[in-house]
Amino acid sequence: MNPEELKKKVVIPNERGVLDKKGIYFSSPSAFAREHLFFVLLGAEFTCTFPYQIRRQGLELFLAFRILSGELHFEYENLCFCARQGDIVFLDCQKPHYYYAKDKVCFQFFHFAGNCSQAYVDLLYEKQQKRASLSSPASGALFPADSNACGVFSQILEELSLSQPKEHRLSYLLHTLFGILAAEEEPSYPLCIAQSIAFMQEHYREPVSVDDIAASAALSKYHFSRLFREKTGVSPHEYLSSLRLQHARKLILETSLSVEDIASRCGFSTASHFIRAFKKEMEFTPAAYRKYFDPSGFQKL
Repeated sequence: MNPEELKKKVVIPNERGVLDKKGIYFSSPSAFAREHLFFVLLGAEFTCTFPYQIRRQGLELFLAFRILSGELHFEYENLCFCARQGDIVFLDCQKPHYYYAKDKVCFQFFHFAGNCSQAYVDLLYEKQQKRASLSSPASGALFPADSNACGVFSQILEELSLSQPKEHRLSYLLHTLFGILAAEEEPSYPLCIAQSIAFMQEHYREPVSVDDIAASAALSKYHFSRLFREKTGVSPHEYLSSLRLQHARKLILETSLSVEDIASRCGFSTASHFIRAFKKEMEFTPAAYRKYFDPSGFQKL
């Protein structure tokens, strides 16, 4: 789709309620970009007020907003929500969507596609739905203000506004924006779970049992095991084993200790138990893992 065709599909002539605009900036991605990169097709900065409104259905592009001031209202995925200063919104334009201004609002936006845009937009929507507060209407399309994400969003518009925007930089910036928004937040555990994790980190070298770990959290073994899996996604035994293997990998790569010594230092009852657990997680034996990452081994290849 060339810029003129795109303009006919996306740009509304004589839009009511537009007070000011910077852009619209267009980019014409190469065949390489269309096949392999994320690409941005157009973008702008609008200042609008009532009765500004856009209603679409069936446009095979994605749309991102960043609110600079005021409020922009949305209807999308059978939900109504309001984006405010600093908020970012992603829409899949193949789905019916409607956005409008009730009062003065200033926002940046760009249309994009390419690479795994569909998968990322779907992932972000699902993640944000799960993060949303149960006490308020959830919208997986809305991401609350984040200074890092807003900074990258601004860089995308700056690059797009150049006479010859660099498509690889646009792809990089868009991927960075996805990465920031998709990143997992640091988990916040109940005190009893945090105490048990601290206990395992301190005592992983010792032959501790699930009973010992549960006692550190002042809970029964059954209740603790159920709560630990609910909050972390793994059992206490799996978490402890993973912690031991994490330290074992470090010793394998950074020391010349024997497998037996490493097993003992990392809390495994026997070397054979350590080898089985290591191979199950890494698909390597400890010896093969060490050999694979041995610099002298690279020289022989």
